Amino acid sequence: MEEKKDEHPSKQEPSEQDKIRNYIEEMAKEKKAPVAKDLVQLKHVDVQKQEVSQETLDLAKTLKEQYLKHDQFERLSNDELTILESFISGRMFLSRIAIVANQSRIPLGIEPYRKADLEKILKSLNQKGYIESEKVGDQFVYFLTERGKYRLQ
Repeated sequence: MEEKKDEHPSKQEPSEQDKIRNYIEEMAKEKKAPVAKDLVQLKHVDVQKQEVSQETLDLAKTLKEQYLKHDQFERLSNDELTILESFISGRMFLSRIAIVANQSRIPLGIEPYRKADLEKILKSLNQKGYIESEKVGDQFVYFLTERGKYRLQ
């Protein structure tokens, strides 16, 4: 009986070894398969620079000049920037601008803006094209222009 047990495992071993051998042979065949770079043949392509026409150069120059004129920002003082950044809604009265602009100054111990100072800064921003104003009743309402909105972005 012991001999039968020995014979039975020996019959299974060759089949497992055959499976392993077959598997290794298949893997070896796959490795011998051609790689994509071996299948592709590259050709040299002669590249030529395109010539830019004078009309295109003139158009580009004109557009650049217009862009610089439109988007060139003057140097703004810190006070002007603070006031410009205090615009939190579309239209604001002077009193509301003063409240928003002075909110950060008072806790820091910086002297708040006075009405005359604010009007002077707003007039400067108006001349530079960042804000506009219109009279409503006896007060002025200030609002950002497209240029002012663009500067804040």
